Amino acid sequence: MDFELLPDDERQCIKCKTTCFMSAISCSCKPGLLVCLHHVKELCSCPPYKYKLRYRYTLDDLYPMMNALKLRAESYNEWALNVNEALEAKINKKKSLVSFKALIEESEMKKFPDNDLLRHLRLVTQDAEKCASVAQQLLNGKRQTRYRSGGGKSQNQLTVNELRQFVTQLYALPCVLSQTPLLKDLLNRVEDFQQHSQKLLSEEMPSAAELQDLLDVSFEFDVELPQLAEMRIRLEQARWLEEVQQACLDPSSLTLDDMRRLIDLGVGLAPYSAVEKAMARLQELLTVSEHWDDKARSLLKARPRHSLNSLATAVKEIEEIPAYLPNGAALKDSVQRARDWLQDVEALQVGGRVPVLDTLIELVTRGRSIPVHLNSLPRLELLVAEVQAWKECAANTFLTENSPYSLLEVLCPRCDIGLWGLKRKQRKFKEPLPSGKKKSTKLESLSDLERALSESKETASAMATLGEARLREMEALQSLRLANEGKLLSPVQDVELKVCLCQKAPAAPMIQCELCRDAFHSSCVAVPSISQGPRIWLCPHCRRSEKPPLEKILPLLASLQRIRVRLPEGDALRYMIERTVNWQHRAQQLLSSGTLKSVQDRVGSGLWYSRWQASAGQVSETNKVSQPTGTTSFSLPDDWDSRASYVHSPFSTGRSRIPLHGISPEVNELLMEAQLLQVSLPEIQELYQTLLAKPTPAQQTDRSSPARPSSEKNECCRGKRDGINSLERKLKRRLEREGLSSDRWDRVKKMRTPKKKKIKLSHSKDMNSFKLERERSYELVRSAETHSLPSDTSYSEQEDSEDEDAICPAVSCLQPEGDEGGAVLTPKQSRLEEWL
Repeated sequence: MDFELLPDDERQCIKCKTTCFMSAISCSCKPGLLVCLHHVKELCSCPPYKYKLRYRYTLDDLYPMMNALKLRAESYNEWALNVNEALEAKINKKKSLVSFKALIEESEMKKFPDNDLLRHLRLVTQDAEKCASVAQQLLNGKRQTRYRSGGGKSQNQLTVNELRQFVTQLYALPCVLSQTPLLKDLLNRVEDFQQHSQKLLSEEMPSAAELQDLLDVSFEFDVELPQLAEMRIRLEQARWLEEVQQACLDPSSLTLDDMRRLIDLGVGLAPYSAVEKAMARLQELLTVSEHWDDKARSLLKARPRHSLNSLATAVKEIEEIPAYLPNGAALKDSVQRARDWLQDVEALQVGGRVPVLDTLIELVTRGRSIPVHLNSLPRLELLVAEVQAWKECAANTFLTENSPYSLLEVLCPRCDIGLWGLKRKQRKFKEPLPSGKKKSTKLESLSDLERALSESKETASAMATLGEARLREMEALQSLRLANEGKLLSPVQDVELKVCLCQKAPAAPMIQCELCRDAFHSSCVAVPSISQGPRIWLCPHCRRSEKPPLEKILPLLASLQRIRVRLPEGDALRYMIERTVNWQHRAQQLLSSGTLKSVQDRVGSGLWYSRWQASAGQVSETNKVSQPTGTTSFSLPDDWDSRASYVHSPFSTGRSRIPLHGISPEVNELLMEAQLLQVSLPEIQELYQTLLAKPTPAQQTDRSSPARPSSEKNECCRGKRDGINSLERKLKRRLEREGLSSDRWDRVKKMRTPKKKKIKLSHSKDMNSFKLERERSYELVRSAETHSLPSDTSYSEQEDSEDEDAICPAVSCLQPEGDEGGAVLTPKQSRLEEWL
């Protein structure tokens, strides 16, 4: 019978309830009941021959089935053997977790029975997987940043003992995990970290770098380390101690603020013996430093100032303090500056050279800024004050009131010639440079000249520089004079011609400058009246000083030599005096040579300036202008005016001038340099008077020309008589002192009015007076070393002497003429002398 056709519950054994698949026993007495082969006796009481054997397969079918069953049994036995070997393997023969998983998969695939062996295998595999996961987490070291930075303990963090037990557990597993050797290495590193940290913490002053390295290593461990907290504390202490040591190694950079900051940081540290010792030393150093810093500040601000020795002693004490004190450094710098200053002063005294004013001013300025009592400073200050007083005295002597020029600008040769008027033409002057010397410095402005004088180390180099400036001055002025004279003499009408300060076209009446030879409108400049007598007129650009006499200048040089200080103004004054003496010598040679006689014949000849003629009304209006500051300090003979220009010339304003083409180049150069000299000399007046003295009647006849106006024949004599001029000036001063009116002065002047008859006076007295003046000037030059600054009394006496030697400003005075030796006075003049 086919068992497959029966349901399972009908194939069960009535005894053991086992489902019969292969075979069963049934009996006809009990249909529907089956028993297995093991419970045949339990079926019924019938004899066995009545039983029926029911089976599913035949014998032919059972053999293949038995073979298949045998193979399955052998496979299971082999699997079970492998499982037992894996579970019971030794350490060096343990299989991996993958092998365990493969056995489980094999049992599931072959549908092995779920027995104890399989269940044990599964438990072991699950435990191994859990250990592998934990080991991998430990190896990854995935710790939270907040725990790493803050030093806290992670919730899942293992202790070192737990890690050790876990590693032991891994080794106890029946399988081998790949993380086991790595975790073992982690455990070894943790143990080494503990040993190293314990050794480092046992030191008194551990290295901050080593502590930091250990802390960096600890971040790799996902393990709780009890030494980390202490290591962090010791790391802060070590860093503070190292910062203190580093600061103390360089005392020059250890400031008071640094010490205060370190002390504030040390207060917040945990108590430790090394920290406390360092704090005590630092606090003591701060106290001493503050004390000496305050003391240094008080020494610097002390009044009166302390001596150099006392400050040097304080500096020695400060240098022993291993810290930087700002006031101490300032005190040390002041002491060093004082020593350097004293060395400079000593070198200045020992050098043998005359000190320069700029050097003295620089030393005084430096000395005043040094807070140290310097014994030499008052002397230098007094010396500088004397020099400044000398400069003021020299300025008062030379400069005019409200002068736009400086003292140096007046004393030095001019560097601005031609810059204010026409463009200067380049023309080489006839006087060459000394042999072997080349122009190395451009002296195109006063600042260049002043810089060259300041940089010169010796007086000789300064004199050479000024000599070069003089050559440039003479060259430029000669070019300017020729240019100005040429444009006025040109017969061609030039619409672009510019003259005067206003730089406009010429328009009569005009006046011509004796030095630069430029023309100026009488409405633009102040022109003196003719009633004051003809004078050499200089324009505002050419008249730069008062032109004091040499007697007032020599004491300035003597006082400067007594002061023994070099300054640009002093070098300029010395050169000006040398230039003046040189000019005097040349002028005397010219006057004594007798060559001026031929020059007299050529002066005033020819027709000048026929253009831009002025009417008589314009001339009269010009004569009403008051005396300007631009005239020179001496008058010239009246007849020079009539011989130098015509009455109806645009320059006929009573001013005297000498034509450039009427004299020799030597005389022209001498006259030009005479006006450049900022000194009044008797030779200048003598030169002009000799040059412009009235010629003899024979000379007048020879030079007569139809073109000359007839008015020249009626002019009065141009001679000089010192006696009458002196009497007149003394009388005028007496009347002014007594407060008499101008009417009385007019009456007195009428008393000395000469008669129509010409009285010839001697010219020898005039020449003798000039010779006396020259001898007196040279005597003053020789005795310049013994002169002092001029007093008020000598100044007034000097003015009187100048007045006595000055030319009479009267229009119709009687002056010496011819070779007559005696001086004849009119009756009115005799009564005037008796009245005085």
